[in-house]
Amino acid sequence: MQSTPYTEQHDDDVPLISIVIAVHNGGPDLEKCLCGIDALTYPNREFILVDDASTDGMAARGAESRDVQLISLDKKNGPAFARNVGAAQARGDILFFTDADVVLEPQVLSIAARIMRQDERVAAVFGSYDDNPGHPAYLSQYRNLLHHWVHQTSLADAFSFWSGCGAVRKNVFDELGGFSTGYTAPCIDDIEFGVRTRRAGHAIRLEKSMQCKHLKHWQFGSMLKTDLFLRAIPWMVLILREGEVPMDLNLDPGSRIATIAAGLLAISLGWLLITGQVSAWLPTLTLLFIAVLVGISPLTASGKHARGGQGFILASVLAIAVYGVVANPLALTPIALLAIMVLARVDFYRFLCRKRNAAFALAAIPMQFVHFLECAIAVPIGFYRHFRLRRTTEGVQASPDRV
Repeated sequence: MQSTPYTEQHDDDVPLISIVIAVHNGGPDLEKCLCGIDALTYPNREFILVDDASTDGMAARGAESRDVQLISLDKKNGPAFARNVGAAQARGDILFFTDADVVLEPQVLSIAARIMRQDERVAAVFGSYDDNPGHPAYLSQYRNLLHHWVHQTSLADAFSFWSGCGAVRKNVFDELGGFSTGYTAPCIDDIEFGVRTRRAGHAIRLEKSMQCKHLKHWQFGSMLKTDLFLRAIPWMVLILREGEVPMDLNLDPGSRIATIAAGLLAISLGWLLITGQVSAWLPTLTLLFIAVLVGISPLTASGKHARGGQGFILASVLAIAVYGVVANPLALTPIALLAIMVLARVDFYRFLCRKRNAAFALAAIPMQFVHFLECAIAVPIGFYRHFRLRRTTEGVQASPDRV
């Protein structure tokens, strides 16, 4: 492990905040992230960049002309380990974590410091992505607007933590042992840390004015892998380990209803397909297919030129649904389940209509179906992993008595 020296600026009127970023092959986005750090308005800060065995050389180049403590790891260990290494070198009273594909708004450190000065009970505070994602592709726009909406509509008294734009008191971070290094990939190490923080009796604040821009270009395949294997399943295992299910963020009542509806919709479509009821499942699949086509069309772009096309698409969707039910009453079941899934998150679709347009919101329906179907799939897999892990742990604990 190599560390590049740095100089430190002091201001006795405000606490020192240590910014910690872990990066592995950050590419061009890292330079944009570093420019965002340069533009921060908070005066008393230090910056620690932990290069998790990158091969692109961007971390070293980005640190050359900046007042940065660069720590280079010899072996890739994952973001949780890298953040812990950076936190161990930090001198600030407050640690501020962000990602290498994020551009912070200039005032975020000032907001975090103000909240922690005003309320000593708050051990951590985090924010959200903004509503203007950095990448223009539909999937990237959808993903980041979803994250923004979830955080902006959740309770200020949070049960979790988010390392994309989040601050934590260093003494609390050290007391709890930092992020769990059992998560070797970008996973839910920040969520798990938040759960431990709350269990220890500390408060966590979700501050909606603390925002940042996400630059990531999402691909459909990587989204599926991330949502199922790095989010939904580990989160389900964590919930079962803790023995409680919070009613906020992605686990609010609307999300739960949508998850049940998406699971039942998949089952009903499978049953209709197996039993040869093509006319019953075809209307629902047609609706989803039309929504996918809309997502890759220019109609999702904002502007008056798209309104006529949007109206035609929405009228076609309604006509297909009505015709499908009339042609085969069995089509009512999957169409009704799809409607329930949409209505459970109707506020999200209204938000998309306001921020973009109706076509953009329509194109989000199949994305939401995939998202909630993955959540439904994660439930039995999470139970299986939880009980297998518990049996393994009990076996290890009992083994000395068997000898």
